[in-house]
Amino acid sequence: MMLPDQRYAVILEEVKQHPAVSIRSLTERLGVSRETVRKDIEFLAGQGKLSQVRGGAAPVVSKEAPMADRVHRNSEGKAKIASRVSSMIPEGSSIIIDNGSTTLEVARDLAGQRRELRVVTNDLKIAELIAPACFDVVLLGGRMDPAELATFGLEVFENLARYRAEFAIVSAGGLSARAGFTDFSREAADLRARMMRQAETALILADSSKFGVVGQVVMPPPPPGTVLISDTSPPPDILGKLDALQVETNSNLQ
Repeated sequence: MMLPDQRYAVILEEVKQHPAVSIRSLTERLGVSRETVRKDIEFLAGQGKLSQVRGGAAPVVSKEAPMADRVHRNSEGKAKIASRVSSMIPEGSSIIIDNGSTTLEVARDLAGQRRELRVVTNDLKIAELIAPACFDVVLLGGRMDPAELATFGLEVFENLARYRAEFAIVSAGGLSARAGFTDFSREAADLRARMMRQAETALILADSSKFGVVGQVVMPPPPPGTVLISDTSPPPDILGKLDALQVETNSNLQ
């Protein structure tokens, strides 16, 4: 019979080789009970070595995929999210919007429907794309990340502090029942949290490909009344986490 450390090694290897691994498959591989596997997963998740998801485990993601790849992931779902967000933004609204593949889709949708928006963003592509829909566009100055074509750093925080908006539209790197909203850098997580605090209504966008994903940085708790916009309803365990965070859901996008 395997010792705990031997089981942990096997579980971590399985998680490394697969995007997700079920408790059932691990019980067969290890020859132990479901309860033993569940406790092993809880232990390893507590150490930050994997993510505990409904019915199994998944890896903790330490690096986000390049933007060029993300824009093609679940494009249909992101289009649904963009349509829903656009329907919530009246003409003449003020918006703070961060960088990301889903927020880029929102900017594209708004550009075809609005003409009097006021927008603050740290994303160069979004600023260019949404400009025709705007009365005013502010690009937050700071250090530019060439891979994201977006600005970050202390200067961005200082500039952002000068603005308030009716809506903040931000994305999340992952959403899980255990960790809640997560991201892939402390800088990005803190910036998105600050954007939400600078707005009357905060919208967090996370398409279904983000469910169960755990980035290496936990985002600060969003303001009460924040709304999650997704393309499908999250699973029950994630809904429970959202309730605990006082985050509303608006995922009925059919």
